[in-house]
Amino acid sequence: MCTVYDDNGKILTKKKVLLNVKAGPDSLIISIDFGLGFSGYAFNVKPRQEGGETQIKRWSYGLGLDTPKTPTCILFDEHGEFMKFGYEAKTAFNNMRGGEAEKHYFFEDFNIAIQGKDISKQTIKAANDKSMTTLKVFTEVLRFLKDDALKTIRSHPEGGEFTADDFTWVLTVPDTWKDFHKHFMKEAAVQAGLVTDATKDKLMFVLESEAALTWCLKLQPDGFITQNHSRDSQDQPAGAAEPDTSFTQLSRLVWREKLSRRFMAKPEETVVLLETQRDGKRYLVVNCGDENIYFTTHEVLEGGALKTLYEAPKDNLGGKYVEEKFKQFLQKIFSNGVWDEYEQNFSNEVQKMMYDFSRLKQVDEDVQISCPGNLVMLAQKQKQIETFFDSVEGASWDDGSIRISREKLRSFYDFSLQRITEKLRQILNKNLNIGFIVLVGGLAESQILRQHITDQFGRQYKVLCPLRPQEAILKGAVELGRNPEMVEPQRKRPAWFRCWS
Repeated sequence: MCTVYDDNGKILTKKKVLLNVKAGPDSLIISIDFGLGFSGYAFNVKPRQEGGETQIKRWSYGLGLDTPKTPTCILFDEHGEFMKFGYEAKTAFNNMRGGEAEKHYFFEDFNIAIQGKDISKQTIKAANDKSMTTLKVFTEVLRFLKDDALKTIRSHPEGGEFTADDFTWVLTVPDTWKDFHKHFMKEAAVQAGLVTDATKDKLMFVLESEAALTWCLKLQPDGFITQNHSRDSQDQPAGAAEPDTSFTQLSRLVWREKLSRRFMAKPEETVVLLETQRDGKRYLVVNCGDENIYFTTHEVLEGGALKTLYEAPKDNLGGKYVEEKFKQFLQKIFSNGVWDEYEQNFSNEVQKMMYDFSRLKQVDEDVQISCPGNLVMLAQKQKQIETFFDSVEGASWDDGSIRISREKLRSFYDFSLQRITEKLRQILNKNLNIGFIVLVGGLAESQILRQHITDQFGRQYKVLCPLRPQEAILKGAVELGRNPEMVEPQRKRPAWFRCWS
């Protein structure tokens, strides 16, 4: 706290000031996960010795949602000035008609934007084929996330009049990104005002898999999803934790034994907890994102630091692929152009249906999705809505809702699960001495995916998935901001972790 007095000793002002606080235990941290499909941020405004829970921004925008990330899409006006980001941008653009939409710039396919090495000089096409420099688009995304994070923190009970200079900024990047990607993001971060020349040592990059594994290694046994946990237990406040498919009730007893230093040589479940963080253990992290799925193997070194051993090529069969299969099924049900007309004229309602479907990832049973009134109206212009389901297997009409069978729901995942299984077998056959498979990312919330991986590999490997797997990367990035030594100091690509020399 900096206090300024006048000549008479009267206090003029008080302000929290942090001068040249580098990454470490005393840092105040904001982590940003700039995802190609969804983005979000987390923060901790207390030094490590004071404790304090890492907080994650929850997004909803009046859609009945409560998500740790918002769609990575951004809207500019006709002059190229920023308007909205995330859910708000998508809803606003979908509400525009004809000429109004043509005047604006709306971007949401960021996967295409990062192709090639000279990204800063490239342009990215908007939804209406208008173009803007990739650097400006990425800069404005980071600027929004920075400003929104500071606004959220100032309104937080533990917040204060902080500025961007008071924080260490930790940006997560996909494991497959190259150095030129990182240099591009550094340029965007500087232009967005996350850091300046005076605070340039407070910008860090961490790999998504390292951040996720760092968080998982910090968890207690009830920090993982188990077969015995209900969905309700996942809906507790952020920061709570839960156990995975390889753990049982016995695990809780073993944890208590561990605390009291009295270990029992019981079934192999007991070994999981006692060995999880032991030096030399190797983990295959499967980051199941919205766009892509990444596979990276890490080893825990002496002292707890992580070393990257192997990175496999990414697979583009993430959560969006599953949603696309669901959308194709709806198009098959509402045939004769009904679904196409609905999608064209009521895109916000389609967006809401996709969000509703994404929440069904946690179940492995028959599901019901409310059918919007406008879709019913369009369908009944042709015939009674019940008859649309007569020739479709796996779906039925149920008093205003679309009922989808468990088998049909599983079928949306089939090809993605097949590819994931093939990729895992290829990696595990490389004799890397892997002991654990760790599932993180939004698609890891799927009970269907977790059960499939456990069925396929659970006899040979411990399959782990943290509670709220979509939050693992953000929370782990905050931990790495506090503990940068947790990543191998002499990594082959030293530029990744420390952005500035």
